[in-house]
Amino acid sequence: MNRFVSSIIFLLLAILMFAQTTADIEVSYVAHSTSLKDGKTDLTNQFILLANANESKFFSPMTDYLDSLQSTPQGKAQYQQMTTNAYLSGKMNKIPRKDGSYYVVKSTPENIVRYYDSAGLDKYFYEETPDQWRWEIADLTKQILGYECILASTDYHGRKWTVWFSPEIPVHNGPWKLDGLPGLILEATAEGGQYQFIATGIQPSTKTIGPVYLASDYEKTTRKEFLKAKRSFMDNPLGKLKASMGALVTIKNADGSTLDGSIFVSDKIVDFIETDYRN
Repeated sequence: MNRFVSSIIFLLLAILMFAQTTADIEVSYVAHSTSLKDGKTDLTNQFILLANANESKFFSPMTDYLDSLQSTPQGKAQYQQMTTNAYLSGKMNKIPRKDGSYYVVKSTPENIVRYYDSAGLDKYFYEETPDQWRWEIADLTKQILGYECILASTDYHGRKWTVWFSPEIPVHNGPWKLDGLPGLILEATAEGGQYQFIATGIQPSTKTIGPVYLASDYEKTTRKEFLKAKRSFMDNPLGKLKASMGALVTIKNADGSTLDGSIFVSDKIVDFIETDYRN
């Protein structure tokens, strides 16, 4: 009898775990950012938000796919074969490349955001408890993808954000870390326009909100320490590469000359999406 009860409890827990990791909605976004190399070029990446009432994962599907390949010996062999075929055919643009480096995983019951990203050659992750969101909601509306959206704004980690959210979609979530409104955020723009997220599609989903592949490869840190490490790399990439690889590293400019400084522009021209790490 005890074994039977234990089996029932195990089954119920398994069902509950499945329910918690299955999405209710899938939202596609285009993420715009200003190039950190020239401070001018508008870069775009394709991201997906898988979400339910308790959990969500915001990620690049291409990056997720490539990380999944790298997580198994068979996948690594498959990726190597794709790369070799591209080289042999002379079609270098066919080599699969990551599209966006970070993952944002939110847990509503835990009130935790887990962020995974790289700073140069090093991978980091951190956990943070979101501050109480302080949104100002305006009396302005517009249609996005057929949904009526309301304008709202907030200050978050050094930048002012203006967003459009739809109460018609009862998912309290949004792109990247943005959250805390009574509806789904479909468009978000940082003041100055250097960062922006625009929803391009919404559909019901029963996809699994899977784990981050190769999560054990990420070193745990704090949010500000991660941003400081990333800034340190950006300010002196050659020095960091030399120290990490233990070899002489040179980078050539377009005219063939050797680059002596950083390949990235000053943070005075364009900084990270969060700018409060210097405080």
